Amino acid sequence: MGIPNAVDPANQGDVLRGFSVEVTTKDTSLLAGLSDAIPKGTIVSVPFLSTESDADRITAARMTRRAGYEPMPHIAARRLSSEAELSSMLSDLVNEAQVSRLLILAGDADPPKGPFKDTATILRSGILEHYGIRHVSIAGHPEGHPIQSGAMLNAALLEKRQILKEAGIEWSIFTQFAFTSEKVLSWTAELRRSGITAPIHIGIPGPASVKTLLKFAAVCGVSASTAVLKKYGLSITQLLSSAGPDVLVGEYAAALGHSAYGDVRLHFYPFGGIRKTINWLEDYRSRD
Repeated sequence: MGIPNAVDPANQGDVLRGFSVEVTTKDTSLLAGLSDAIPKGTIVSVPFLSTESDADRITAARMTRRAGYEPMPHIAARRLSSEAELSSMLSDLVNEAQVSRLLILAGDADPPKGPFKDTATILRSGILEHYGIRHVSIAGHPEGHPIQSGAMLNAALLEKRQILKEAGIEWSIFTQFAFTSEKVLSWTAELRRSGITAPIHIGIPGPASVKTLLKFAAVCGVSASTAVLKKYGLSITQLLSSAGPDVLVGEYAAALGHSAYGDVRLHFYPFGGIRKTINWLEDYRSRD
């Protein structure tokens, strides 16, 4: 399916409806001052960083809730040392921040630190139901995975869908960020053809310097060839210059109205800092 060249002004505004944003624990203190730019109730994703403690994550979720947003803490299965650690974390997240939504991913610890080797192991444990978790988001990889094949990723996705369905837990997919839309849109359409109707939140790299974007692309295994970056509006010869996702978001605005894509929203990764991303959002909204 091709991407329309022109963006209808109505679609430009629609593409930001229901967007979500990732905010690191150290930046959650800024959320209270951003209510004019981020609608109340917006999903705020809080990553599971190895340099932070469970107490940091719980504090971040609590501050997010107090600012009027819906906290979605990440849980990295392979980094958990025991079921007791997961239970303690969930108890605190629920009691202190009224968390009912999580993003669960496998994580990169190899070997796993405890009994959870992947996302499905947590989903099968029954711990989420015990603590009243009502919605689970899982990771999507439109550009593939460095270790798992496409067939393995699809099988794992279908397995998680079945476990969550049997548990009566709602679910959605949050994708890795990408610098171009073609593979993401193709992947999304293929999921819809396979019968997956869950909401999909497409990862958007927020405005940042070329150097910063390249660093995150390398860490996350995201395609960042010279041709890809040029399409996004970046030049690897200008590492300190900054760029925003204007062209990329415009492509999604033009395409996502098509019924083949279903319920799709944008999820912003503020690699250049939350304030830069918010400023970009406000500027994009203000355009005719």
